[in-house]
Amino acid sequence: MTGSRPTSPAFLSATRRGVLGVLGGGFAVLGGGLPSQAKADSPARFDWGVASGDPRSDSVVLWTRAVPEDDVRSLTVGFELAEDEGFSRIVRQGAAETSAARDFTVKLDVRGLAAGRTYFYRFHAGGAVSATGRTRTLPAGGDAPVRLALASCANYVSGFYNAYREIAEAGELDAVIHVGDYIYEYGQDGYDGATGRELGRLLEPQHEIVTLDDYRARFALYRRDPDLQAAHAAAPFITIWDDHETANNSWADGAGNHDPETEGRWLARRDAALTAYFEWMPMRDPEAGQAAERLNRVYDFGQVGTVLVIESRLTGRDAQLSYDRDMPVLDGEPDIARFEREVLADPSRSMLGAPQEAWLAAQMRASRERGIAWQILANQTVMAQMRSPDYMRHFPEDVVTATLQAGGYAAAWLERSRLGLPIGLDSWDGYPAARTRLYDAARAADANLVVLSGDSHMFWANELHHPADGERVGVEFGTTGITSPTGYSYINGDKDTIYAIAQRALVETNRDIRFTNVRDRGFILITARRDEIEADYIGVSTVRDRDYTASRLLTARSRIGTAGLELETP
Repeated sequence: MTGSRPTSPAFLSATRRGVLGVLGGGFAVLGGGLPSQAKADSPARFDWGVASGDPRSDSVVLWTRAVPEDDVRSLTVGFELAEDEGFSRIVRQGAAETSAARDFTVKLDVRGLAAGRTYFYRFHAGGAVSATGRTRTLPAGGDAPVRLALASCANYVSGFYNAYREIAEAGELDAVIHVGDYIYEYGQDGYDGATGRELGRLLEPQHEIVTLDDYRARFALYRRDPDLQAAHAAAPFITIWDDHETANNSWADGAGNHDPETEGRWLARRDAALTAYFEWMPMRDPEAGQAAERLNRVYDFGQVGTVLVIESRLTGRDAQLSYDRDMPVLDGEPDIARFEREVLADPSRSMLGAPQEAWLAAQMRASRERGIAWQILANQTVMAQMRSPDYMRHFPEDVVTATLQAGGYAAAWLERSRLGLPIGLDSWDGYPAARTRLYDAARAADANLVVLSGDSHMFWANELHHPADGERVGVEFGTTGITSPTGYSYINGDKDTIYAIAQRALVETNRDIRFTNVRDRGFILITARRDEIEADYIGVSTVRDRDYTASRLLTARSRIGTAGLELETP
């Protein structure tokens, strides 16, 4: 949803008279800015759109970036929030100061709003007016259906944001849940950079981002994209980072894609990344005394569902295991049994950290005690148990030969697939004891558990089974990337054949997996009701061209109390 610059004399004369403070109560400026009684009379550009997020039943965060046209150190930015898109019924307005110290971003926590209500908002400075955004507060109760979009993995260079455009045009959403990899840290010569050169999607800066200025510039590039702007303007976002907002395969004390010898201290890079993240995302800043990386939040959508946001990267995650580094050897061969028993299943290995595990267990119990139907976990990586099929056997001989001859990561991965090991040690499969503790907590809470996940660049509809007794404890809706390519695209050979074989073999090999699509980019549209929750898997035909089509690939449905899935394909 976009807006045009208003030209009504009443609006402009009100700005000149400096009456922005008339309804200026009921908001707080986040991130170090200050409320202002001054007029918003310095000219500015709003080239990065508007956004809202972190909704509550009585408040929502509004965001924009306003860069002054003149060489000034600070800028006064006005805002309006109204019940109608024409702004004839304004309920909040005011002004705030921003400056280069926070990259000229503006975040306002607008309070005292009605529950379950749609509002419209815009910003202005010096006669320039931003686009119009639509936002919505959480319902305070009731059983009204809840519509959510689930998104993840939007590597800028990998293609056009057609899936974000589809989210923007999906009709009225209560929220967009983004579970991470909103930006990527690589340079132009890094991950999929060649595709970006081909499509004209060039990075700023061109090098890998490490410093605060780097991360700010990368956010600014992403947010100039018109399709991402449209998605933000259409609905409030609920967000959490994954690894690429800092560096690939990050954990509490480092990252796979961080070299202290050449890139400095990990904590300095992490803190720079999080500073930029909180400046640029429409969310409340950490509370006083709370470490920025310890992000947990709770969102009640009436009596229908509680969305529980967890942080699984920087708070309590132990370093990822490596099959090359950590695999024991017996008589010159990998000792798989010992690896799984003594290394992988080590009960001390942590994904969330003990304090966050306790927090999550308590919040699931509290949600059920409030009589809320679904406990929805906004989580970064795939939770289902997932072992690799033996692709040396499943794939045609010419595919295997071509991939092995090409060498590199894909060849090594293909050869290792014959061992039947868990596919991803960076996902919950790399922390099975921590996953079992989460399942135990869900059972103890009598939770109707729905896990939302991203990261993998593939679609998943999974039933989650407890390893102790094989009983189902919940379901998982896993979304593919907005643009980021599937790992199976690196296997040499006919892609249609490779994708079809992989999808069939993954389902046949793994009890948790009911459906997967390893081919398409897109998002998931979720509709939750008290008695059922369903997920429509929406794919886009291409991300290499702005001319595309979108289609529903699957509807997965779970009914209350079953922890199972019903699948419907078009």
